[in-house]
Amino acid sequence: MTESKGALRRAALLDAAEEVLVTKGNANAAMRDFAAAAGVRVGHLQHYFPTRADLIRAVLERSLERSLHRLNDVADVDLAPEAAGGLGMDESQRLLTALLREHSDMADVRMHLEIWALAASDEAAAGALRGFYSRYAAHVQGLVRRGRPELPDQEANAVAAAIVSLFEGAAVTRSDIAGLRTVHGDQAVIRTAQWLIHGQ
Repeated sequence: MTESKGALRRAALLDAAEEVLVTKGNANAAMRDFAAAAGVRVGHLQHYFPTRADLIRAVLERSLERSLHRLNDVADVDLAPEAAGGLGMDESQRLLTALLREHSDMADVRMHLEIWALAASDEAAAGALRGFYSRYAAHVQGLVRRGRPELPDQEANAVAAAIVSLFEGAAVTRSDIAGLRTVHGDQAVIRTAQWLIHGQ
């Protein structure tokens, strides 16, 4: 089924907003900058996204959806908590490698750093960020549940949060901002996450 004109216009506006966040930075970008990047008037942009927070929230939500879809496509596995069957070491390594790859795109890293900076002083953006990580952690919890189905809910939540923290921190330190990316470092990140998932 083809997308509606409205959906295509909305996607184009979000593409432009991502580009502005990556190249100009959130602190230096106003609604008029986002509109100019998309080649539209501010009023047109506000028809789809009435406020700056609405625009940022939509960028975040789409980024999460895109990441989860790509991960599922690469891993070809159901990570939902109710997924049947256990999780072996080979499969978890493949899944975690795909997840780490999702944290390797420099444009995505820069965009999320800009969102974090905004969230420090903007409660609406902070709420969007919390929603992002809540859904991300819930997704990873499905992976944890398959690896250690015996874990109580509170412990599974904690393990999922630790894995998210590990990979989010690695995204920054592995980027060209910090420059700490190495093959051995990536393997250590994956082994650490496997230990968290399998308890060994």
